[in-house]
Amino acid sequence: MVIKLADNIYSPLGATTRANYDAVVGGQYALKQYSLPDGSLYTASLFPEEERQDDEKYTFFEQLCIASASDAIARAGIDPTSPRCRFFLSTTKGNVHLLAKGDTERALLGTSANLISRHFGNPNPPLVVSNACISGLSAQIVAMRSIEAGLCDTAVVIGCDMQSEFIISGFQCLHALSPDQCRPFDRDRCGLNLGEAAATIIYSNSGKGEWVAEGGAMCNDANHISGPSRTGEGSYRCLEALNINKDELAFISVHGTSTLYNDEMESIAVDRAGLADVPLFSLKGIYGHTMGAAGVLETILSMQAVEHGIVYGTRGFENLGVSRQVNVCAEPRTTDKHSFVKLLSGFGGCNAAMKFSHNTANATTPIQATPAMGAIHSIRLTPTADELVELYRTHIGDYPKFFKMDPLSRLGFVASELLLQECPKAEYGVLLFNRSSSMADDTAFQATIQDRSNWFPSPALFVYTLPNIVTGEISIRNHFQTETNFMVLDAPRVDVMAEQIAIAASRGPQIAGWCEVDANGNNIAALLAVPQHTSKNIIEQELSKTLK
Repeated sequence: MVIKLADNIYSPLGATTRANYDAVVGGQYALKQYSLPDGSLYTASLFPEEERQDDEKYTFFEQLCIASASDAIARAGIDPTSPRCRFFLSTTKGNVHLLAKGDTERALLGTSANLISRHFGNPNPPLVVSNACISGLSAQIVAMRSIEAGLCDTAVVIGCDMQSEFIISGFQCLHALSPDQCRPFDRDRCGLNLGEAAATIIYSNSGKGEWVAEGGAMCNDANHISGPSRTGEGSYRCLEALNINKDELAFISVHGTSTLYNDEMESIAVDRAGLADVPLFSLKGIYGHTMGAAGVLETILSMQAVEHGIVYGTRGFENLGVSRQVNVCAEPRTTDKHSFVKLLSGFGGCNAAMKFSHNTANATTPIQATPAMGAIHSIRLTPTADELVELYRTHIGDYPKFFKMDPLSRLGFVASELLLQECPKAEYGVLLFNRSSSMADDTAFQATIQDRSNWFPSPALFVYTLPNIVTGEISIRNHFQTETNFMVLDAPRVDVMAEQIAIAASRGPQIAGWCEVDANGNNIAALLAVPQHTSKNIIEQELSKTLK
């Protein structure tokens, strides 16, 4: 059983979970209107500018993570220096603002994660989950499964993102931002608001805790890298995987970004899952979209709501503006139920859901060991950009979307296509790792906004500044409506990768491994096709050979 020991929310509304809960139920919010260099307006929930400063040792992003984790660790009473404790960081862009200063090495996600975990004296390599907007739930699912698999006894899950001109200009060029405060699920909604926060949850396999993480699911809808499925397929599959008894649910805490297609997709998924009459709400009208923090922050606030017997209202919602008659809460309600579902979706076709219960003896079902089935297939590629195109033309050649892809997606696409030509047909999950995240695309996008006199943020580039887009491209090509995830390490740590791949393979066959395009354009793909129930030791051996 995986239980929650403690938590923290550090946001513009307060530095503790209780302060944030009190602010929310008191009707407070921190959304304000700001402007971009081109004069366009956007609304966001940001820390005061005087607080948003890097110092000599830690960036503001790292300061937020450390402050949030420090409070949660103190409340949990755990020893963060224990080798049986692991750190998991959920973020989409981390220190991407440092690219404006040309500091690509310091902007690497693994660099920040190491600084944060070392601050607490933790001896284990931290794992960064960068899976677009579902990162906060993805990181919790990875932590929960790591505890269940015996890899650790306690898990510190930190979700954090700060806003910068890089991120804001990117969403603006996609025409996704609302100049006014957002209106989730409302017929007059006109886009999302952004926000910044850090939030931490500490999970354990023992100790005193009133909350149980009962299960989680991630599914790709294999529809489009920046547009959700019109049938809500990915979110629907996540909800179905949780085996929900709707009579137990106090509510569903939805993503509710206030964008036209996301809210519509979620309403369809909830209705298809038979949950249309369950109360649901979005917190985006209070905090904005906090990206890598959203899944953690909104889970913690949902726990607080259940503990206090309430269902939050959805700030900005007045008139239902989606096609399904879902039960959106405009005003707060009371509840006497003790379970809830948290739902998220994101670019790259990814979707996630988790179910939590308060004061329950229920436990997640442990994975039963099963003998390995079939052989592992592998591929290693280190092509130049031109050689990669030649490989595509010679061995694939029937997917013109290839030429619209970014370098990381091209590499992962070609490597996976060549690998799958040699493998048994199956619906594979996709789990990829690297060190550089999407740094090659990040530096290219930064160049489009670096010169204020020639400021032209590119929407085509911005979408690919999420590293998990490569997993979406592979899923779309092959119609894999399975689990996809992207993780960042400071180096190709074969043991850590093998552990996570084995956990994923306990649920189904995987296309997994290392896929890297660094800031200098150097390519390396070392991918495995892993059959279901393959052991960690066998995966580690094959990874070691393939990465040499």
